[in-house]
Amino acid sequence: MLNRLKDKVCIITGAGQGIGRAAARRFGSEGAAIVIADASQVAAQRTYDDLRQAGVRCEMFVGDLMHWEGAQALMAFTLEKLGRVDVLVNNIGGATDLKPFHLWEPAAIVEEMNRSILPTIYCCRAVLPHMIERSFGRIVNVGAESVRNGLWDRAPYNAGKGAVMGLTTSIARENAQFGIVCNCFSPGPTDTQPDRIVARGIRALQGKETEYFREMTKRTLDIVPMGRQATSDEQAAGIAFLASDDVGHITGQTLSAGGGMNML
Repeated sequence: MLNRLKDKVCIITGAGQGIGRAAARRFGSEGAAIVIADASQVAAQRTYDDLRQAGVRCEMFVGDLMHWEGAQALMAFTLEKLGRVDVLVNNIGGATDLKPFHLWEPAAIVEEMNRSILPTIYCCRAVLPHMIERSFGRIVNVGAESVRNGLWDRAPYNAGKGAVMGLTTSIARENAQFGIVCNCFSPGPTDTQPDRIVARGIRALQGKETEYFREMTKRTLDIVPMGRQATSDEQAAGIAFLASDDVGHITGQTLSAGGGMNML
């Protein structure tokens, strides 16, 4: 490994499973001290135990980051335990259902959009005063390629993740003067299932719905140049790059990771 994150204090949200867990492993291998943040005690504990066994300096925070109070508590916890925040990776999110937009209930639309944007916007707001005071910071917001390539049956999720991209450019423009860079990492289809403890909430599919889901998955991979899902470790490598000092003059950008044709 490149050791680009040696002695950097890094918060990774949603680090209990999937891409966030892979990012925690990658950051640890590159020398970072990590705060593992997750809503699931079981998932967070698993990542924490694995990293500690590997000799990585880490702390564990369990809380709900969909609320401002949770984001504030995470930052206070990190400052108490590790003294500063160099890097914030906002990884929480993921489509909870897949179906045509006209079939979504209004309450489900609000829930899906909130899940995709609120943890990111609250955590950014909570960490920025500290980063501004130190004149240094790296923020990596995890978006989604489905925003730009119009993948099927996830309109509310795409709307929330589109907001993440807009937030990224605003934070980058406002805070470059303080030595803070903010970029968006935008993963395409990723195989996180083998590492998942907590289900995203996608409904159980039966009969014809199962056939529909399989066909949708095939159509999705048809537009991915590599013709397959990425691994979580492949996505984590891109996040580590955006968290490193290699991006000292790169800000407000969205890094596409295997999403295929983009419409925007």
